[in-house]
Amino acid sequence: MTEFVFSPVTSLVFLISQISIVIVAVFLSAITIRAYKITHLKKMIFVIIAFSLFAISHTINYLDQAVVDIMPDDARYAMFGVVQVGIMMMFVLAILKK
Repeated sequence: MTEFVFSPVTSLVFLISQISIVIVAVFLSAITIRAYKITHLKKMIFVIIAFSLFAISHTINYLDQAVVDIMPDDARYAMFGVVQVGIMMMFVLAILKK
């Protein structure tokens, strides 16, 4: 398999985007937690889980890519795919839950 070769500019854009995604996901999680405390809607729990999974998966992706190689790329891609499906399911459950 051919590995991707990133130029320094592309790598910097990737790192900035990962950090930005994590910051936004944590911010949205905090807003959703506050909304849950105010409304006590059970639907909000699914949204909190979804935003938290999103932040966790991108944190792992950032750490593995930029800081230290914590898992093989194949395992990271599989984990990322499974987490994305989980996130979609959480949003669907939040919409469908009565």
